[in-house]
Amino acid sequence: SFFVSTRLLRSCMDEEIYDSDVPDSVVDAKLAEYEHFVEKVLKKKLNDSLDKFRKDAEVIEQCRELRKNIDLLLKDNITELETMVPLGCQFFVKALVPDTSRIFVDIGLGFKLELNLEEACEFLEQKEEHLLRGLEIRKENTAKVKADIHSALHLMDMMMQIKSGAKPWLADFDESLIKAFSE
Repeated sequence: SFFVSTRLLRSCMDEEIYDSDVPDSVVDAKLAEYEHFVEKVLKKKLNDSLDKFRKDAEVIEQCRELRKNIDLLLKDNITELETMVPLGCQFFVKALVPDTSRIFVDIGLGFKLELNLEEACEFLEQKEEHLLRGLEIRKENTAKVKADIHSALHLMDMMMQIKSGAKPWLADFDESLIKAFSE
């Protein structure tokens, strides 16, 4: 797996066995494996996570808009409503709602529940809070996937540097310190 190979590479760096014992073909094969892993697994996970985040954010926005409309109905004491209902493909039809005191709210899994306006506002507020908590979890998961991608790309960069003869694990150390430990 990705993390096992990371530990293996680090142990190779520590023991400095990489210089002569690992052929370029093995490094090239590992690089190809990591590239495939980043492209097919991690980037797919990232896109899925972002898509789910966007969908949940869209539902939250719809909840807020519906709550705002319900608040207008309650505030202005509107008992009858004339509106436009979408039929699809940008076609609309006029509709008359004779009683606005009750509304059908999608509660999930395809179920609709008839609620009075106050109950609908309360339900939408709770649904929004629940979805916001879910968004926070999705943000954390997305950040973890991004960190995994960053780590994989960093590891691939180090492998390329090692393949070209560099010792990237020594790059941040002072030259005199390296010589002191070499003697």
